Amino acid sequence: MDLSKAKAIFIEESHELCNALENALLHPDQYPPNTETFNLLFRTAHTIKGSAGIFGLEALVRFTHVMENVLESLRSGEVMLTEDLVSLLLSCNDHLRTLLETTCHNEALANQDLPEGDALLKGLRAYQPSRTTERHAEEASHREIITCPEELAAGASLTPWWQLSLRFHPGTFHHGFDPLSFIRYLGRMGDIKFVELVWRNSPAVPGLDPTECFMGIELALDSAESLERIAGTFDFIAEESLIGILAPHAPLSAFRALLQRLDETEQLQRWIKRQALTEEEARLVCAETVQDQQEAAEPQSRQMANPLATSPASKTARNETSYIRIEASKLDRLINRVGELVIASSGTKLIAQSRGDAELLESVAIINTLVESIRDDALTLRMVPVDEVFSRFPRMVREVSKQLNKTIQLEIKGADTEIDKSMVEKLTDPLMHIVRNALDHGLEKTDTRLLAGKPAMGTVTLNAYHDAGSVVVEVSDDGGGIPRDKVLAKAMERGLIAEGRPLNDQEILQLIFLPGFSTADTVSDLSGRGVGMDVVKRNIEALRGEIEIQSQIGIGSTFRLRLPLTLAIIDGFRVEVDHSALVMPLDMMIECVDMPQDAMIQHTRQINLRGDWLPFVSLRELFGLPAASAPEFIVIVHYGDNRAGIVVDKLMGEVQAVIKPLGEIFKSLRGISGSTILGNGKPALVLDIPQLIQHACRRERRIIRQQAEALVNSKA
Repeated sequence: MDLSKAKAIFIEESHELCNALENALLHPDQYPPNTETFNLLFRTAHTIKGSAGIFGLEALVRFTHVMENVLESLRSGEVMLTEDLVSLLLSCNDHLRTLLETTCHNEALANQDLPEGDALLKGLRAYQPSRTTERHAEEASHREIITCPEELAAGASLTPWWQLSLRFHPGTFHHGFDPLSFIRYLGRMGDIKFVELVWRNSPAVPGLDPTECFMGIELALDSAESLERIAGTFDFIAEESLIGILAPHAPLSAFRALLQRLDETEQLQRWIKRQALTEEEARLVCAETVQDQQEAAEPQSRQMANPLATSPASKTARNETSYIRIEASKLDRLINRVGELVIASSGTKLIAQSRGDAELLESVAIINTLVESIRDDALTLRMVPVDEVFSRFPRMVREVSKQLNKTIQLEIKGADTEIDKSMVEKLTDPLMHIVRNALDHGLEKTDTRLLAGKPAMGTVTLNAYHDAGSVVVEVSDDGGGIPRDKVLAKAMERGLIAEGRPLNDQEILQLIFLPGFSTADTVSDLSGRGVGMDVVKRNIEALRGEIEIQSQIGIGSTFRLRLPLTLAIIDGFRVEVDHSALVMPLDMMIECVDMPQDAMIQHTRQINLRGDWLPFVSLRELFGLPAASAPEFIVIVHYGDNRAGIVVDKLMGEVQAVIKPLGEIFKSLRGISGSTILGNGKPALVLDIPQLIQHACRRERRIIRQQAEALVNSKA
């Protein structure tokens, strides 16, 4: 039996469980320290342990078992959840992730304990009470799995083998478990003597849901394995399903007890027939006292059987939020196919327009509408909450605050804002650098904050929201702000700018992104080496984004990252410059107007648009082309709070653009974010509007500064 695919799913799900455990430990407001939270922590470790046992990952099982014991003591009230225990459990959670990777990717290490786990095990055992938790784990096991000890007992016996009675929960299939997999796995432990299917509590055919499991299994196993080893097979389904395990040569009384729990009178007849019992042995099994015991135990047995009948409420809840796992590569292929479909649809539209057939045009219009819907739905599949990025920071803030001896709280807002999955990993590293700088440089020491009249606890806020076709991610702190004079002095000291060069406020703040720049007086483990922030800017620009800084001395700073909503397919507007096609993102356009010659100031490169002076850039001038002889148009665009005009030759209309990268050789090209294929099969460049706006604004500020200097010099 090939378990490689199942093991890959196990690794992924175990990482999700580790993330859930870490989240519960780090968010006491969402997960208050009560019985419900402690049960969640215990079930997480218990599930990982049970699943690891299926794949023979003994090292992982051993470590998780000790961790599970401490969590059992925690939920029983014998141990209190302190800060030290939280730190220890977080370290153990990290070790679980390490064990998952090492043991699952290297079979030779599956049974070997890692050296770094010894100190953690020692710390865990210190929290185990004098009265061992082994007994509690055994009691918990007996609550979940009906077992009979392996010792031989006096009296008649129904079987010389292990007798397993399995009654699966209806949601077994929904949870990703296949009953046949248990039979296959048990077959590796010994010789299966017989298997019999049992149908139980199945509704009438009209109300039968084929995705639910109403089967049970009666199985006899000839094996030398221990009870603990066999019972461990069902650890991860035992809480909802009903599992009965009887040892070889179990006494008839054990069968009577199991029969009460199964609440199946016909099962008794099957046992008697299969074992060919004598009348005396059958009488012992069918003793009248059994009926009395059944009646007394009926409420309890039905309570145990209730999980086998799905309530309408639980069924509805499961149907409302059902998920399916898809390989990322398959999703990427789907996006690529949709992109090709968009290009082909645009080509069909052009052909229909050239022929002028009204019916054909109407049909193509309907197809284009459907293609746009498919495009939007396909792109939505790749959108994930930005919480995938934000959830990594509570742990980091907690550890860094201890390292810096600062009291810091992290606030997260807009965690449900969606972002393209392809951006998640590329955004994590830049945010990590910015948050570390906020913790180290931005927030003051506790005594400094108190002297300034601030609360002793500093606050770092992560916020995300959508704005005009972009995703905005903000990192704010209530620290001391960025001292402009210190930044300027450090830049001049390191020779990063020329001495005496006039800079405005935003230009001074942007100096921190220069390579080699740092205002730290000492080098620490966190910062001070002059690396990191230049990488942040480079990575954000690689995502076609920009960074804006707002900072007030004594109040705090905000780093605002503005990113495109998607990197794949956009609604665009086609323009032409010197017979070459160019595409602008439609959501960044405000309006298109004729070039107002009398409203231009050429020497400052500004245009008066209804009384509002805006900088502009001519694409002919930018690309080194001769001036146009025909009338020109100007497209007003915006990005964030900045607006500018872009001068083009012709306005061609809306298109759907599938953005393709230009390749490594063009990575330093400014003003162009990629390329696309038009419906007529010709290529077109996609304009990088944020960079063009920045270019226009920088040139405007430079010209104004030069004019001011010339005016001062003329007066002198």
